[in-house]
Amino acid sequence: MTTKNTILQQIQGAELLNQDLHSDDFPIAAVNTLQDATPASLTWVSTKKFDEAILRSSLTQLVIIGNDISVDILKTMKNKLFIRVANPRLEFIRIAERLFTPAIEYTISQHAVIHPEAVIAEQVRIGHHTVIGRCKIDSGTVIHDNCTLYDDIEIGKNVIIHANTVIGSDGFGYQKNELGELEKFPHLGGVRIEDHVEIGSNTSIDRGTLGHTRICKGAKIDNLVHVAHNVIIGENTTVIAHAMIGGSTVIGHDTWIAPNAILREGIRIGNHVTVGLGAVVTKNIPDGETWIGNPGKEISESLKQANYLKKLIQNHE
Repeated sequence: MTTKNTILQQIQGAELLNQDLHSDDFPIAAVNTLQDATPASLTWVSTKKFDEAILRSSLTQLVIIGNDISVDILKTMKNKLFIRVANPRLEFIRIAERLFTPAIEYTISQHAVIHPEAVIAEQVRIGHHTVIGRCKIDSGTVIHDNCTLYDDIEIGKNVIIHANTVIGSDGFGYQKNELGELEKFPHLGGVRIEDHVEIGSNTSIDRGTLGHTRICKGAKIDNLVHVAHNVIIGENTTVIAHAMIGGSTVIGHDTWIAPNAILREGIRIGNHVTVGLGAVVTKNIPDGETWIGNPGKEISESLKQANYLKKLIQNHE
């Protein structure tokens, strides 16, 4: 079982508060929220979510907490040992991963369907009823139940794909002929997913038409996201639930695409960009900007227009 001292050894440069009252070692059996904690739970508190009453009433004895929270308040809670750090959430994540997360069992379910020409590294987990086409999958990757990977998919190291996700289906591309009938554009490309990517459940990532759809290193895609053909999602970019990314759109690195955002096809989204909740983006976005609204605009412009409309309505009441 993990103990207090084991956890303290994992955190470098932390300041301990009330240590003199908690010099003896004690067991830590789980990680938990403040509300659900027991005396054997490790918890964490950030400055934004700091609630003195909840913290004081919690049964936890060991708390990772922001070092900008008042020491005077914390010293009055003598039943708790506080580990003060600059980024409590990050430290909590690392402890939970190292000491409390079960080890992955790298097995391939006997109920999975795998193409005989698929190339799969030794340390890969494939869940029940998952279908793997002519793909290449590197080590440390986990593909959960009921996923479908079409042919010409390459997946890097330490990728996680959650249940019911489809990767490599055709995109939505048609051209009307002389008779007004829709003829399908051939999708001859594939999908390339780099290392340390995570893809949520019930997400669809289309294959490329003539090139590849690419999800770059460290990108995180939530549940229920649609990624169309030939999209490129940059390194460490986050795409949240119900977002839709149109074909051939390129998103830079370290960008945040909020829930329900829609990015039209063929645009470029820069690095370090934030696209707000439900925004409908139809134009390129330069690096570092925040866009909101429908149609999407840079946040200061959007707020200026909203205030103008508000005043206009007030003047006519």
